[in-house]
Amino acid sequence: MKLLSPPGLALAAVPAAPRERPAPRPDSSRATLLPAWLFTLLALGLGFAIYRYVGHFEFLNFDDDRFIAENPWLYRGFSWESIQWAFTANLTHFSPFAEYWSPLTLLTRLADGSAFGMNPGAFHVTSAAIHVGNALLLAAALWKLTGKWERSACVALLFLVHPLNVEPVCWLSARKDLVSGTFFFATLLAYGHYACRPNGARYLILLAAFCCALMAKPMGVSLPLVLLVLDVWPLARWSKGDLKSALRLAMEKAPHMIVAGVAAMLAVLSQRDVGALRSAAGYSLSVRIGNAIVAYALYVRRTFWPSDLAAYYPHPGSGLPLWQVAVSAALLLCITLAAFRLRRRFPYLLAGWLWFGIVLGPVIGIVQIGQQALADRYAYPSLIGLLIAIVWGAADAMRGRGRTRAACAAVAIGALSLAAMRQALTWRDSITVFTRAASVTRNNTVAYLSLGAAYHAAGDLQKAHDFFFQALCTTPTAPILWLDLGNTEAELGREDAAIQDFWLALQTDKTNPAYQKTLMAMSRALLRRQANAQAVAYLKSAIDVDPYSAEPYRLLGDLCTKQGNWRAAASVWTEWLKRYPADARGLSDLRQAQMHLHAK
Repeated sequence: MKLLSPPGLALAAVPAAPRERPAPRPDSSRATLLPAWLFTLLALGLGFAIYRYVGHFEFLNFDDDRFIAENPWLYRGFSWESIQWAFTANLTHFSPFAEYWSPLTLLTRLADGSAFGMNPGAFHVTSAAIHVGNALLLAAALWKLTGKWERSACVALLFLVHPLNVEPVCWLSARKDLVSGTFFFATLLAYGHYACRPNGARYLILLAAFCCALMAKPMGVSLPLVLLVLDVWPLARWSKGDLKSALRLAMEKAPHMIVAGVAAMLAVLSQRDVGALRSAAGYSLSVRIGNAIVAYALYVRRTFWPSDLAAYYPHPGSGLPLWQVAVSAALLLCITLAAFRLRRRFPYLLAGWLWFGIVLGPVIGIVQIGQQALADRYAYPSLIGLLIAIVWGAADAMRGRGRTRAACAAVAIGALSLAAMRQALTWRDSITVFTRAASVTRNNTVAYLSLGAAYHAAGDLQKAHDFFFQALCTTPTAPILWLDLGNTEAELGREDAAIQDFWLALQTDKTNPAYQKTLMAMSRALLRRQANAQAVAYLKSAIDVDPYSAEPYRLLGDLCTKQGNWRAAASVWTEWLKRYPADARGLSDLRQAQMHLHAK
């Protein structure tokens, strides 16, 4: 048996080892409407058309600031220390500048910082290039697995231009989805080669590609199950009733399962460290299951009609209408039953549906990460399962009508490209991103908060105040919102209102991340009011909350110095230097206080 190169390229014979089932037979006709060179040019052209403006986009104030713009490691570029950080962050120690253990993603960020400096446009161009490269790699992987070049190329083009994939390209913090996608598709390609002629070397390449996918983002933990689905269709390595073959194929994936389990454990632990993993008490199991059912249905609907995409979808919590859960469950059940009943005539329908469901499973919300209901970026690899079912089904329905199929594909690709162009333009900066999110969702506290922060950074304090207040109307118990509103009130000269806001922010438990910041904000406001005794009490409370934070010591030391209370100043700086003995500022101020004490 000879495996052929994609139509339009030179033929290459590759011997296939004997196997229980024949490998998928590749298209043998040279008469193709989409030769490989034309597909490559088309992918590059569509990628440029959709993402041609990303070189002018900015860092967002939603994770981009913490993980990229304010990440000190990226300013160093490639160095032995920064590479060590990339491979050990959230593995051997917690790092606030990495989402979880994702060394390959961090290396791409370091590469951008080293090559282009901290230019956000360059980061965006790199992401767009990775996405286009992923589409080319996906086409090669699907062709190797199925032997159907034009169908594989069509799936890859639909994947390239689909608006659901705009988020991982234009949100720099989602670079991990792109890099993980690269190795996800590399794993599929490696599996196509391995399944054709199994041997130890090809298996090691397959396992290495899978490990790389997990080292970019742990969402790839479901990939071993996808490989089992591919064993049934299109690879036909297992047939119904062959239990011995099924056991062999399952054992073949055992190393992948073990690696996936370790990666999942690391992801859960690191997400807990950054506070993104909600406990079961956050949302009840019934609420999480209900939201997962609706989310699955929404992903299906947005695959066909991506009209209301947003950067953030607030979780409905217990407010999710029961009828939405019921309708979504009925839709999913009908699709599942139809795909199962048609599995013999159209096996790709069940395979594509299982691909979609399995890959999306780890992030569908049963284990709640963050507070979003769903996210467009989670569709990046899972969307391909639906696209396979759609393209293969349409091709079989229009068998023998090649030009009609081509026309339908062109219309679909063109329509999705136009929608993706419009969607990409909403990601220019924080204001455009979250204005869009606020317009297509309801009670979106995160969108209002981000808009308030964006307008505050732009100097429009009144608009910032209005959005912070709107966020509080939707979530009045969030201390960070009272803190942001109070800071804005203080800058507008409304000191009494600011102090009231800070006081309300402090009426929560001391473990919330904004607590010490609120204590500091309250002390500064009181200092401006000359209420020094009260300010000192809040500063001491701030030190008790976090003895390793410098600002409370500095404010308290400066206040004691200003009042001429040199004994208190010396005590403050002595305590600070117990923690940071090499701090030059602390040493200087301590010496000054001691000199005045000796002078007395």
